[in-house]
Amino acid sequence: MRRIFFFTVLIFITSATGAQIWTLKDSGIGLIIDNGDNKPLKIMKRSTIWDARELKENGAMEGKYNGNQLFAAWIQGPETKEYLNSMGKPLWMNNYKITYPDGKNFESECIDFLSSGFSYFGINAGAYTEGVWKIEWFIYNRNTHQNRQVATKVFQIIWGKEEQITNEIFKVKSK
Repeated sequence: MRRIFFFTVLIFITSATGAQIWTLKDSGIGLIIDNGDNKPLKIMKRSTIWDARELKENGAMEGKYNGNQLFAAWIQGPETKEYLNSMGKPLWMNNYKITYPDGKNFESECIDFLSSGFSYFGINAGAYTEGVWKIEWFIYNRNTHQNRQVATKVFQIIWGKEEQITNEIFKVKSK
């Protein structure tokens, strides 16, 4: 009888945990508009090559490109209401790691997703950051404290010189 009870509980827990699987819907680098916590980001432009001079001169790094567009990296999963833990908080959080062209890294703290399922951060690229960038996204489970990588985006920053565009973007070294 105990075995039946044990397996029944185990099946119940396994099925309940399966409902909490986070899935990647989108990620990218580009110009976005934040429409508020309950609405999806509006993706205005995606690319793998960006002219930092143009972005800077047009206010993209301050969220003022064409009025209200921000140069940013984003990730999208399911809406947060789809994966609440037993305390009513979103089970999943996210963090990211940036590898700059000079090989240096920055790792963010874990943050909550917007209720719409998006998370993003503005990218501030200057003349000194020309080259290939890599952004890795991770999700963090509040209950199990496990962190796993879910997306990687590689892109190139140039400074007003289109002839500098290289094919090296696909040969980024992992560190």
